[in-house]
Amino acid sequence: MTIALLAHQQFPLEAVAATLQVEGVAALTCAWETTPHSLALPEPVDVAVLILPEQGILKLGKRTKETRRRLGGRTELLLCAPQMTGADRELLSKFGVSEIISPRSWAASEVAERILAELIGRGGIQPATCGRLRGATRQMRELYWHIEKLAPLNEPVLILGETGTGKELVASELHQRSGRKEPLLAINCAEFTPELLASELFGHAQGAFTDARQTRKGLLAKAGSGTVFLDEIGDLDQQAQAKLLRVLEERKFRAVGADEWQAFNARLVLATHRDLDAACAAGKFRRDLLARITDYRLALPPLRERLADIPLLVRHFVQEYNHDYSKQQVQVPAGVLDCLFQSEWLGNVRQLRKVVRQAATYADQDGNLSAVVLQEAASRREHHRLPNTVSFDPAADTWRTFLQRAQSAYFHALLDQTGGNKEAAIRISGLSRSHFYDRLKELDKKDDENQPAPD
Repeated sequence: MTIALLAHQQFPLEAVAATLQVEGVAALTCAWETTPHSLALPEPVDVAVLILPEQGILKLGKRTKETRRRLGGRTELLLCAPQMTGADRELLSKFGVSEIISPRSWAASEVAERILAELIGRGGIQPATCGRLRGATRQMRELYWHIEKLAPLNEPVLILGETGTGKELVASELHQRSGRKEPLLAINCAEFTPELLASELFGHAQGAFTDARQTRKGLLAKAGSGTVFLDEIGDLDQQAQAKLLRVLEERKFRAVGADEWQAFNARLVLATHRDLDAACAAGKFRRDLLARITDYRLALPPLRERLADIPLLVRHFVQEYNHDYSKQQVQVPAGVLDCLFQSEWLGNVRQLRKVVRQAATYADQDGNLSAVVLQEAASRREHHRLPNTVSFDPAADTWRTFLQRAQSAYFHALLDQTGGNKEAAIRISGLSRSHFYDRLKELDKKDDENQPAPD
């Protein structure tokens, strides 16, 4: 795709063009000194982008009208300008503007990002999908390429990425493209105690433990020659890590309480949001296991590093919503997406999908996505995890009060780290289950006592 970037000569057009060219867009620059009258238009282009940071609607209208006359009627014209009212948008559209977009700031990188987002949303940059994955930024196109290369292999693949980036979808696409006839079976390692996880993965023999009334097949056996997806492997305890290493090295396993070994014929795909190198350094993850599973790794980009995919994702989520609830068809009104570039999206694509579905639920009577819901979500302060520090006053705090405060901070941070999963928190803490819950109950009681009395 070839575009023309048009702006006053003081604007850093070359920097914008360089960023777009990294994404595969051929960007030609054309600057004017005083007015667009002297514009020397480049060769025919697919889209022209007029970049006008000026505030006044009259000046915007005049320069837009002049540019449209120079372009003629066929070339699409995007106007990159400050956010404006619906009435101003309607006025400028009469001067021949195809779309009006507003960047997060006037830094060259963020102007380029917003232009790229519009080009992606219009379908000018491909590919935009890989099965159920959505995105046409460079990071996503590289991810799709790696998925295609790794899918036919038998070797394990490690998927790394923050919560909400789509690790489950990547595992599914690896399986779908592998040609394996048998199913993809998945398990979240963080949801089980070590004892239950061993039973879920390897199965158990009758009488192996108190409730084992009959022999039960585990996931590794049920998968046959399909794919086993182990999510959150960073939460595996040392014993489970040792067993998994044997599965990888010897391609066999033994059910809990059984004497016989069984062959393992499936392909393993593993995922985690944790830093496994740091976990190894802390003695929580085996280095030999990490070495065995890192030959083929896929790193999923967080949404804040591919904001240009937002319009494409929003439109996909709206289509998904319309499919689920066909009574009223929701649409994306002009200009409503600009605010979404203001957020860091710490919950990534999963968080964006939730926000879009909420905005669709509260669509207006004309079926327009709720701008209020989107703006509130974008302006809401994201929660950043604070450093693990506890303040104290040595002149006033006793050892007991400081210890209570430190324990409270530790338990809150621990549960925040595990997303509220108490079983995972117990394993990390090193406490027994009864001791953990006793301390938690005691701290909850202290928190309640410290709450201010109602008026």
